[in-house]
Amino acid sequence: MPSGNGSRVLLIGLDSADLDYIEPRLGFFPNLRRLFAEGVVRRLESPGSVMSACVWPTFFTASHPGEHGQYFPIQWDPARMELRHVDSDWIDCEPFWRPLAREGLAVTTLDVQMVFPNRTNSGVEVVNWGSNTLGGFHCNQPEIGREIERRFGSHVLDADVPVEKSPKRFASIRKSLLAGVRRRGELSRWLLTNTTWDLFITVFQECHRAGHYFWKDDAAPTAGASPNDDVMLEVHRAIDVEVGALLEAVDLRDTSVILFSLLGMGRNRTQMHLVPEIVKRINAAFAAPDGALPAEPPRPKRSLMALLRDRLPAPLQERVAMAVPARVRDWVVGRAYAGALDWRSTPGFALPTGGEGYIRLNLAGREAQGFLERDSALHRRYVDSVRDGFLSLRNAATGEPLVEAITDTAERFPGPRSGNLPDLSITWRPGRPATAVHSDRLGTFRGRLKTGRDGNHRAVAFAAVAGPAGRSRQAQSMESIVDLGAFVRDHAAGQR
Repeated sequence: MPSGNGSRVLLIGLDSADLDYIEPRLGFFPNLRRLFAEGVVRRLESPGSVMSACVWPTFFTASHPGEHGQYFPIQWDPARMELRHVDSDWIDCEPFWRPLAREGLAVTTLDVQMVFPNRTNSGVEVVNWGSNTLGGFHCNQPEIGREIERRFGSHVLDADVPVEKSPKRFASIRKSLLAGVRRRGELSRWLLTNTTWDLFITVFQECHRAGHYFWKDDAAPTAGASPNDDVMLEVHRAIDVEVGALLEAVDLRDTSVILFSLLGMGRNRTQMHLVPEIVKRINAAFAAPDGALPAEPPRPKRSLMALLRDRLPAPLQERVAMAVPARVRDWVVGRAYAGALDWRSTPGFALPTGGEGYIRLNLAGREAQGFLERDSALHRRYVDSVRDGFLSLRNAATGEPLVEAITDTAERFPGPRSGNLPDLSITWRPGRPATAVHSDRLGTFRGRLKTGRDGNHRAVAFAAVAGPAGRSRQAQSMESIVDLGAFVRDHAAGQR
């Protein structure tokens, strides 16, 4: 319901909906087509090509990663020398709407990714109803939270465990995605009607999961094609129906509607499954007196958790992962990545990622058990060895280079929290995940991606702004997802 303060803003997020996927199929999406036709559509720059999961805090803080410090649900804590789930007592990031809510703006939000629970009674914030990215379900208004649980229960989609899946499991995911879209739409409309708001944000996260597991490289379907043969299309059509229902629930004469996505989706081209072994080989060569690997490099030591993750059947891994608390899953990931490392001789190591390659340097004075003196000759030589090693990689089947770019994240995203980021991020060239990779410097690596994902993130972001805000100069000049956050903040602030 309106607060009576004038023009309102309705934000509808489509998590990882790809503009280049949507535009050729607008004939299937009448409500998206309407917003695209009536509003201004802006392609937006995003840090997603360097760190894909950082896009949500980048948007909701209207700041760059070096300022907010969040890039993944599980990050490296240099004080503890371990991976840990990001939480508000460590790397807190306040979304732009909370100061506005404390000053009197009526705000309602549903499932904005990577937002920590609001521990005040300002506004209405529902987090992790249909996403367990950073903890469990929470509503800062207990009565509304209890009513949500009574009326809508929990989201029907299980936690996403990235392992290979059977046709039966894929069918189950499809069914849950479609049911989840409908239930999220119903909850969004209930909140729209039963809370007082000037700024309302809801995010459909189902297109994200659909993109991972049901991505197809086929050209745009013809008008007579059955959406039931294409789960991606089916899920996006279901979301379009719910977007239409939200539009019907508001008065577009005094409500600006912003449809947005902070990431795109495309063919999975990650080579992340090879990164830990590549880094171990780089470290072995770096430690050698002549900088070269022995003729027969020693088999790298692996933690028990890494071995179990490799050898347990995928269905069993998924069942176990969904049966244990999130903190146990985090511990297993942490042990798999860093459990076997000797910090007295480790200059750098791999970090978990959604697709990129992440390298963390073990820096003295930053890491509690640091090895490299910052800005020393040894530090610079190690960074060069990492760059040279990754740039030397070739797909053994095609001879094509594997790496497109290596980004120094602190240089790209300077700021007070740049030390929370990976030090180097590897961007991969287009191509299927490799099973064999060769380097004249490092030898041959073999491995297979076992996430079950045909699709993965790509840095394609957009916003379609319709209604009064669409006519503003600021909307028509947005260039990045930072600008999008600032635009919404400034427009909403003007309503107070």
